[in-house]
This record gives sequence, C-alpha cells and structure tokens, in this order.
Amino acid sequence: MALTSGWSLASDPAEFVAGEEFLLARAATNLPVLIALSAHRDSGGGRTPPLFGWWTGPEGTVGGAFVRPSFGPLLLGDMPLEAAAALPGCLDGAPHAWEGRSDLAEAFASACPGRPVGHRARLHRLETLRTCSTPDGFARPATPTDHDLLDRWYEAVTRGHGTPGAVAGRLASGDLNLWETGGRVVAVAGHGPRIGSAVRLDPIYTTHEHRGHGYATALVAAVTRSLLTAGVTEVVHVTTPANPATYQRLGYRPVADYLTFSRIA
Repeated sequence: MALTSGWSLASDPAEFVAGEEFLLARAATNLPVLIALSAHRDSGGGRTPPLFGWWTGPEGTVGGAFVRPSFGPLLLGDMPLEAAAALPGCLDGAPHAWEGRSDLAEAFASACPGRPVGHRARLHRLETLRTCSTPDGFARPATPTDHDLLDRWYEAVTRGHGTPGAVAGRLASGDLNLWETGGRVVAVAGHGPRIGSAVRLDPIYTTHEHRGHGYATALVAAVTRSLLTAGVTEVVHVTTPANPATYQRLGYRPVADYLTFSRIA
C-alpha cells in the first residue's frame, strides 16, 4: 500500500475497507464501482492485477475512491475534482480507458489525455414515486418460458455484443418483470442486485411497435413499488441525455452525467 498526494493504493480488496465504506455510503451514485468490486470478489480477478484506491482529504477523512478492475475501464467513484486530476500521477501506468461522472472523467483527462467514447449517460434517482395511468394489461414476473423471447430482445438491444447466458442468469435471479397485454409480452423491466441502499433498474425495453402506450412506464412503476416495499431506499436508472426521460413523470430526477474516456496514445 502506498500513500501519494492524498491517494492510498492497494492491490488487495481486503485493504480497501475505507474506500468501500465511502462508496457504500453513496451507493446510488457509485454502483458501477461497487459492482466491479463485487465481481472481483466473486471471480478472483483476471490476468491484469486490479487496483483499489481511496482519497484522504486535508481534514483526514476519506473523500473519494476508485477501482481499476482486471477487465474494462478504470472506474472513478465520487471524489473532489483535485483528486481526479491527481490520480493519473499516482498510477503505475496510464489506463486504456476510464469512466465516471463527466466532470471527474474530464479532470482525469487533464493529466492523462484522452477522448470521450460512446454516449454520455445520465443517472436518474427516484425522489417520490408518483402514480401514473395504467394501460391495458398487467405486470408479471418473467419465467423460463419467456427465455427465447427475452434472448431475442437482448440480442437486439446489445446488437449481438451481450454476454452469453445473460438472460438465463437474470431469469434465475428472478429480477426481470414483463408487461403482458392481449396475450402478448410487450415490455421488460429488470433490476440489479441491492448494493448498500441502492438498486439500479436495468434493462428497460419496449418493442418498437408497442411504444407510446405507457407499457414500460407502468411496468417501471410496478417494479419500483415492489423494490420500495422490500425496503430499498434508493432506486436509480440510466438513460442517454437525448432520452425524453419518460420516467420523470414517476418521480425520477436527473442526478449527474457520466462519460467514458479512451486514452490518446
């Protein structure tokens, strides 16, 4: 473990207690970092050694954290701008990519030149669930008999770049719900695992020919209500800024935009 310019770095997640506690206290805006940490513990990592770090401010308390997983971009958690700008100088090499709140990703890029890649993502968090009109049909849990349909949808949404077996895993977890009307399934809404106080909604999808009828909105409302009943206190979901943010009518509000950067060689 090393301390440099406010950053403490460790290759062992067992030494990341202070950083993990910081992230868990702000789980809603740090879910990608926490999910990467959980995935490392479950898989044991890969060929590239992971790296974990937490920022200690002048007052002596932890004020930021990041995870560089074995695969994928370095993930910036919440932190001050000066911590993000100082981080590249503390690493043993520039990462090939990094991801985080847009202002933090840009501050990191000020010391490690990179260019934005992909789409800007906007995080929304539920304030108070509002009622909405209910279209024809009903919400129900997805079952193994829905696998083939959901697998086709998943392939369409990911354009063939999804993880094999993802649908089967989600069905086994029981976190996918469907809207059915007139004997047809027209929308899906799922959620990830509860981490700290937060749960992220994903995926949310309506078939093209059935959009504009409020099916996904009603389904998201049903899933959100179920999570709140189960004791979840923070529910979030991610869209692109161009998305009309239909779910704002349910009480979801924008929190921050997130960006992924690729290093300029």
